[in-house]
Amino acid sequence: MQHFSPPDINPQTYGWSVRAFSTVKRMLGVNIKLHAGRNQVEQGHIFLFNHFARFETFIPQYLIYQEQKAYCRSVAAAEFFSGDERFTNYLHAVGALPNNMPNLLSVLAKDILRGRKVIIFPEGGMIKDKKIMSAQGDYSVFSPTALERRKHHSGAARLALVLDQFKQAVHCAHQRNDHDLLEHWVEEIGLDSVETLLERCHEPTRIVPSNITFYPIRITENFLKNSVERLTGKLPKKYAEELLIEGNLMLKDTDMDIRMGKPIEMAQFWTWWEKIVVRQAVEDITGLNDLFAMGPQSEQFLKRLAGTRLRHKTEQVRDQIMEDMYRLVTVNLSHIASALILEFLDRGTDTLPQSDFLHVLYLAARYVSHEQGIHLHRSLLYAETYRNLRDGHCEEIKQFLTSAQRANLVEIKDDNIHFLPKLKLEHDFHDVRMENPICVYANECAPVGGIKTAIHRALNHKQELTLDHWAQYFFEDEVHAYRQAKERFSAPAYEEINIQQTATADASPFYLAPVGEKVKKASVLLVHGFLASPAEMIGLGHQLAEEGYWVYGPRLEGHGTSPCDLRDRGWQDWMRSLKLGYDLLSMRSEKVIIVGFSTGGALTLRFAAEHDPKLAGICAISTPLRFANPNLMFVPLIHHANRLAKWLAAQEGILPYIINESEHPDINYKHIPIRALHELRLLVDDMEQNLYRVKCPTRLIQGDQEKVVKPESARLIRAEMAGTTPELVMVASTRHGIVTEDIGGTRQHIIDFVNRIERNL
Repeated sequence: MQHFSPPDINPQTYGWSVRAFSTVKRMLGVNIKLHAGRNQVEQGHIFLFNHFARFETFIPQYLIYQEQKAYCRSVAAAEFFSGDERFTNYLHAVGALPNNMPNLLSVLAKDILRGRKVIIFPEGGMIKDKKIMSAQGDYSVFSPTALERRKHHSGAARLALVLDQFKQAVHCAHQRNDHDLLEHWVEEIGLDSVETLLERCHEPTRIVPSNITFYPIRITENFLKNSVERLTGKLPKKYAEELLIEGNLMLKDTDMDIRMGKPIEMAQFWTWWEKIVVRQAVEDITGLNDLFAMGPQSEQFLKRLAGTRLRHKTEQVRDQIMEDMYRLVTVNLSHIASALILEFLDRGTDTLPQSDFLHVLYLAARYVSHEQGIHLHRSLLYAETYRNLRDGHCEEIKQFLTSAQRANLVEIKDDNIHFLPKLKLEHDFHDVRMENPICVYANECAPVGGIKTAIHRALNHKQELTLDHWAQYFFEDEVHAYRQAKERFSAPAYEEINIQQTATADASPFYLAPVGEKVKKASVLLVHGFLASPAEMIGLGHQLAEEGYWVYGPRLEGHGTSPCDLRDRGWQDWMRSLKLGYDLLSMRSEKVIIVGFSTGGALTLRFAAEHDPKLAGICAISTPLRFANPNLMFVPLIHHANRLAKWLAAQEGILPYIINESEHPDINYKHIPIRALHELRLLVDDMEQNLYRVKCPTRLIQGDQEKVVKPESARLIRAEMAGTTPELVMVASTRHGIVTEDIGGTRQHIIDFVNRIERNL
């Protein structure tokens, strides 16, 4: 029998294409991240992906080549091979084969045995609506050509199972010393020796289910669509939608997570008696094509039985692949928000306060982030992101709601969120991404069972949670965020700086309950200083708890982990940490008193300028306005020089860090990022400009001869606080850390002030 042999992969064209894509990738807005286990790419043979955008069909080949320098075969629609001959030749050169090619599965099997990988999109066409589950939980997709729902293509499963059968046939031939047949197969496949054939057939046949997740989906206009329409006139609706959605995926800041699942080995699907049947049925097989042709129509009983079992196993493997592939979705905040909106609609709720929606979403996100087996996008992976849902300052949810409003799916009016009737409408397959992205998100995450569980739990628990519960949740978030940041900045990339650090004190935020039965009306927020951590204030915290106060010590972002973390933070990030702590205590107590040390004092004074009604008073200790080190005047110059050097040379800058000679090396960073010093200067300037707005009771405490902050700073601050009459306490000290060391009775000065504020409530 004469067999069709496709053009072989051209290594030069393949390599050129990979290099060209690397260049294009740097120009695109899409951020490609591969999540794969160790040796996963090397061990896999057949890689299956879901299909949502046209350009993603080029990505897996590129990543596999980057990982292992392995060539890939891929299967594409036959229509791509029927036009321009040059394009057809190019597709063949980079490993693509038409889906209607004669003996396609046999050709792919030979390629695998020759050491190549195979990439298949089992959905066939693009699944724009991402609806892959029926109400009964079965997997199927809508075919826009057949206009009906159908099962996924099973070619990949059949390819893997038949290849597994062929390997059995090779083992049988080797056991009976049939060298002629083995040599025949070596020649047919195109291998160099029988030894290579036996080695390849000794490997289990593995399918690697993989999932591609894009985030976010945008429906705003882009220049690609507009440019094409200017050149060609108004586009048909289908192509206009694709240029809009997929142009935004490519050109705007978009995360493309590619996650590879656990390899599925074919041997596990055969029972012991089926293995015996298959082994006997394939004994006289002389070619791969004969194996793929084996089925219920075969003349021999064993071959008919083996073919029948193969068909059954193909469906079983196909279903297992689909289940694994879709559960690999990288779950993001838009998934949970979309599923939550549809749940509200199912419960008959189409309007509710926006704050209620955000609180339920926060709870659901929090519960999802603690679920086992769910793969999380950074919008859920890091507590510092989803915790901002509590006050509506989460950028991810702002983008989601803006997009939903633009699509006329929701309306936000008078602090209420309205779910509009369009959410319930059926949309054309080619319109749904543009008309109802909420439905698309919800469909994509439907196979991840933990999401619905988390949403139901959030809805059921919200009414039961007291303010005390919320406060405890917020504290747990802060501890979780600290541990995540600590782990993130313990990576090898930061080792050069981290290994030189001396800080050993526990840098976790602390939340202390009052000691004894008498609980004060006010609670106390303790804000640590620059380069330090909550450990700087915990001694004072325990003393205040002994007095009957709830006490919280937040960790200012960037602190307590690595100087590399602090380098990437601005003073507004530190202020956000203070506000989160303040909100936590506001749920617990009628009033809040803030005590800030050094930079914490500057943050405290700046926060007090906003006149929050629950703020009862502030105490600012060793607060900088004038610095003792005259070299700090050059910080802005060095900072901007660093930025220029980094931009020109893609390096850290001329002087990214300076050494910190700390009074408390067990608490403070040894290295000071120049950018962080610049941010400190910006904070102090902003604080100074707003001192006149502070109206609450204030006590300033300052060491009279310290060497970090000029002692005159306290008097200068007091003079500019026109809205109140601050008390000023000068402590005899040459040291800066008068709270940590409790020099000159500093802590008692603080406690006396706090107690007086409490008595006046």
